[in-house]
Amino acid sequence: MHAASPICFEDVAECVDAHFADFWQRNDRHAISGQSGNAARIFGYPIGPARIEAVDGVAVLAQPFERVIMQQPLGNTDPANITLQMTGRERLTQLGRAPTLPAKPPTTVPPDCRLFAETGLSLCGEFRTFWESNGLNLDNERGYTDAERIALFGLPISETKREPAADGSTNRYLTQWFERARLQIDGVTRQIIVAPLGRDVTSNRANPPLLPRNIGVMVHPATLTAGSALAARGSGYSHDRWVSVTVFRADGSRVLVAERVELASGGFTETYCYLTPADAIPGTWVIAFDGVDSGRRTIGFFRVITTGEPNRTCPEMITPVPRSR
Repeated sequence: MHAASPICFEDVAECVDAHFADFWQRNDRHAISGQSGNAARIFGYPIGPARIEAVDGVAVLAQPFERVIMQQPLGNTDPANITLQMTGRERLTQLGRAPTLPAKPPTTVPPDCRLFAETGLSLCGEFRTFWESNGLNLDNERGYTDAERIALFGLPISETKREPAADGSTNRYLTQWFERARLQIDGVTRQIIVAPLGRDVTSNRANPPLLPRNIGVMVHPATLTAGSALAARGSGYSHDRWVSVTVFRADGSRVLVAERVELASGGFTETYCYLTPADAIPGTWVIAFDGVDSGRRTIGFFRVITTGEPNRTCPEMITPVPRSR
């Protein structure tokens, strides 16, 4: 179960959402040194609320932090299923520098380096030391395994080279990119800097973001003003007598809105009309149909906005024409 309440900080506007609070606390003590405060060091503080979003077309509940973006499957509250998004890959793509891996990885590497066959790139010196000294605490054991290091940083996806500092200054730091991170070495202090990729990626994403793919549900309209009615139909329920309907709000909270919706012919549900609240949180919402007998779930996505006049009349749903055999 996730923590009962969010984690808030003095002088920080956002709180760690309750869905991610246990994960934050699990990683707050460094698994090697035992020092507390590790979560703020490796994640940074939250910079936005948890919201439903699409990752590779699939819906997740995600929250951005200064250095990472946490995510978990929609409707799943087990901290063990929380992962960090591939912000290193995404930021390089945003910069027009999608990573290209070596066509022919080297056969030998220097003594202080470690070659990763998965990407054909090496990790050396201070970058290797830092990478191997940190990770996510997935097993509550002392130290970090490779799986835990990869869960935090990912694999290397670039060689090391001098690049402009992540803070926007004119300084150029020795830098290496990873699937989930960008590490830099300060030229004076020789300390490793973890770049704020969570902030960089979030601020450079499309606005509004794309909706996830519908799975077996038709919704109309796809975008509506808070307080408006939505029409939805689920499909593929030929082995059910009826379905229940659940709505996930933009913040990931959910409510059962109908225990029983009858089925029409062809395995489709009757058109279900859902009236969004007048004070609905703007963002991506989900309507899910669950077969009472089969357990089949279909989901549809729609965007709630706060501009425009609400339409409280249920819109007409176009009935699909069965394909001829």
